[in-house]
Amino acid sequence: MKIAAILSTLAAATLVSAGTFHDVGKLENINVVPNGYIIEYQAGVSHKDAQNALNSRKVDYNVRNQYNIFNGAAISVKSGHDGKDIASLPGVKNVWPITLYRIPKVQKSTKKGTDPEVGNLHSMTGVDKVHKKYKLTGKGIKVGIIDTGVDYKHPAFAAS
Repeated sequence: MKIAAILSTLAAATLVSAGTFHDVGKLENINVVPNGYIIEYQAGVSHKDAQNALNSRKVDYNVRNQYNIFNGAAISVKSGHDGKDIASLPGVKNVWPITLYRIPKVQKSTKKGTDPEVGNLHSMTGVDKVHKKYKLTGKGIKVGIIDTGVDYKHPAFAAS
């Protein structure tokens, strides 16, 4: 009987544990959408469960998109609630601000193809400049890419 009580207590604690709000701060070439958040739900939490949690805390919001490939949604908050408030809701695993990225202006390289530096991928992609200027190494960062495929029937891919 004690084991069942311990397990039910652990399960309840898991359901109400606070999620994590990932603040992007101020970075170059990034615009944060005001009051826009991407929410990742804990395993087993449905869109309806998450919406009930938002409604129970009187969060005034609009659903921008619901994801099935990713257990979560994008929302716009109309009330005074912020990302930390959303992260504290039951069933929420992670919250990120919706961010828009601008493509930096491309500068023509002054290096010759025979320069040894050209063979270095970090210098070719500008990673060396990020390391130097911002002291960022990428440690602890996860990158996700969602690829829905290519429409091979699109006119841009037509045989000439």
